[in-house]
Amino acid sequence: MKTVGFWKLKSTRIILLVATVLSFVCAVRILWPNREYLYEGSTLFQEGIAVSDCTVFEEISLSPGVYRMELEYSCSTDMQSMCWVEDGNVFTNGLLTHGDQLYSGLSQTDFHMWLFERTDTLQLLVKYDGEGYLQTGNLRIYETNGLWGICLTIIVAATLLLLVIQMLRWYDRQYGLSREKKNVIFLLTVLTLAASVPYLMGMTPSGADLTYHLHRIEGIKDGILSGQFPVRLEPEWVHGHGYANGIFYCGTLLLFPALLRIIGFPVTFSYNCYVIALNALTVWIAYYSFSRIFGNKYIGVTGSALYTLSVFRIYKLVITSAVGEGSAVTFMPLVVYGFWRVFTEDVHDKAYRSCWVPLALGYAGLLQTHVLSCEITAFMTLLLCVVFIRKIFRKETFWELCKGAGAALLLSLWFLVPFLDYYIREDLHIKHVWARPIQERGLYLAQLLFNWWRLGDNAVIGELGMRHSHALGVGFILILGFLVFGVLWFFGGFKDLDKRIYKIGKLSFCFSALLMCMSLEAFPWDKIQGSGRLAASLVSSLQFPNRFLGWASTFLVVLCCSCLYFFREKKQKRFYYVGLLCVLTGIATSGLYLNDHVIKSHNPLTLFNEEGMGKGYISGAEYLVQGTQEETLLYHAPVTDGGLLIEEYEKGALCADFRCINAGGQEGYVELPLLHYYGYRAYAGEEKVPLPVCKGDNNVVRVIIPAGFDAQVSVRFVSPWYWRVAEAVSYMTLLSFLVIYVRRRKGGWRKPIAK
Repeated sequence: MKTVGFWKLKSTRIILLVATVLSFVCAVRILWPNREYLYEGSTLFQEGIAVSDCTVFEEISLSPGVYRMELEYSCSTDMQSMCWVEDGNVFTNGLLTHGDQLYSGLSQTDFHMWLFERTDTLQLLVKYDGEGYLQTGNLRIYETNGLWGICLTIIVAATLLLLVIQMLRWYDRQYGLSREKKNVIFLLTVLTLAASVPYLMGMTPSGADLTYHLHRIEGIKDGILSGQFPVRLEPEWVHGHGYANGIFYCGTLLLFPALLRIIGFPVTFSYNCYVIALNALTVWIAYYSFSRIFGNKYIGVTGSALYTLSVFRIYKLVITSAVGEGSAVTFMPLVVYGFWRVFTEDVHDKAYRSCWVPLALGYAGLLQTHVLSCEITAFMTLLLCVVFIRKIFRKETFWELCKGAGAALLLSLWFLVPFLDYYIREDLHIKHVWARPIQERGLYLAQLLFNWWRLGDNAVIGELGMRHSHALGVGFILILGFLVFGVLWFFGGFKDLDKRIYKIGKLSFCFSALLMCMSLEAFPWDKIQGSGRLAASLVSSLQFPNRFLGWASTFLVVLCCSCLYFFREKKQKRFYYVGLLCVLTGIATSGLYLNDHVIKSHNPLTLFNEEGMGKGYISGAEYLVQGTQEETLLYHAPVTDGGLLIEEYEKGALCADFRCINAGGQEGYVELPLLHYYGYRAYAGEEKVPLPVCKGDNNVVRVIIPAGFDAQVSVRFVSPWYWRVAEAVSYMTLLSFLVIYVRRRKGGWRKPIAK
């Protein structure tokens, strides 16, 4: 497309000029040396006398900015005392921070605060519970580039938004946008905003899994800042011991909120931005998939609305904050569209050679968001292959399936290789969780019909029935679409229509029925689990049978769209509009009504810095080495076997440096506050002589020190070479995708409208 005319527009130039000037100001301020402040003082707390808010420093003068606070201290207890800053004279939300807890193994705090108004009355306070020894020392305040990074990001985002709007207007004048396309863009934008309302209210709806996923974002941020990319071990988790969550729970999409955190945005704001972006991605992927399948843009919009505001998706993403599963749902329509193309299009058509692309992107998206959803997807794929066993062995079809699966694996190889390496090599706690029953967590049949919301916290309905349970199902409207399609199928209504729609409808009907049955409490999960160790492990890993409702909702949306397609093709406008009215009613009583539920009933959460969450939470500890006692993993100094001397000790992110002297005649060891996973290496002296590294007490890193040793020791986590090869393969595959996309877009623009 020749866009020279667009860049010559006066309005475009004004937007770019203003953005350039403002960005230049921010860039200059970022490059400007940051200020540091030192406040000297010392406060000794009297043991046995608890103090709830002792002012240690007051009348601190600061300009607006994002600051890092370092308070020197010495204490003998862990997490019993804390410090924070406050100022009653700044405007509401003009000061954002949570302070920091105090640990006996640390000598200073390291927390951030956001100050949006100049102040001369800032105070630093300390809470002391009266137990043990506590003395505070000097306070150092370091100005960061966070505030100006935030301003620059907002300027760039606003500029891009204005340019997109301007581009659409210019494109419409030059080439012409049809009324249908304009309506689609408007409806999808409104749909994105409707789905994002809970995250536009200055807080975050607090689900059971929210804190865990916020820790994941912080872990990726800390890992990148420590020099890792991609992030394998989150360095600050488990009180600085490092945790292998990134190995087993891929965080590709979480790179976006982690980048916002690095720039300087607060924690929950970054998370809210992520969910809004995820909603937009879901809206457009669902629209793209359903509109392509049914050949109608309005049916695509309807399917996108039903899918994005489906009961299951809202339950997972908003009510329970199951970010991994809620993110995986985004890619399911793409997989359906890919298989629909592979099994229904003409194999001799030139366009058939691109059928593998949506399959590859869909499967890669699932692999890199939620592994358990991939387990269910693998089950669905196996069933699909059985149904289409004859078509699979056509040369053209088999080749497209191989390309789709191969490309998905190559795109995800950077994640899969470390995942399999650790799963095989390490004796992790997750391998020993195989006897957890799930049948009692299944749903009652009535729950599938729920299309409204109420507050609840009971997930194991086998104990209390449906009392105090979450409103979880697929919703009455999707069930209605299921029933209507069943009636039309039974009476042969689809036989004289497009056979491809008929086929995907029949398949979706059978699959959705099966998946809904598998989500029920009546399904014999306990018997399946008792049939063998492998079955027990697979069933236990599912945790909740309601996970099958993700794919069930996808197929049910296909059925609803099939019914609308039927009424449209049969020119039965009355039923077509009644169907649209039912869809609107379903959205209003589930998705939109949920917003009111969130505002009135759901517990909000607002977090600013990492310290507001703590650094010890690791959910079920699935990725610890079996036998590790996590409650003892606190900040502490190195531990030796008694005959070694440690000097100049410095602990960093997944690393440690110290001088070690072993004057004895026998080898000794040093145990560091780092959880041992494969990849840790130790080197001695400038010659980098390797030292043996193994698991010590409580599975921490133990470095073996030979007799007569006197040298500097450096301990680092180093990714194995074959991990790096896998990363390079994934990067090259992604680059190939981009090249293919650019080539196919070339020359695809229309000529200007004749004037």
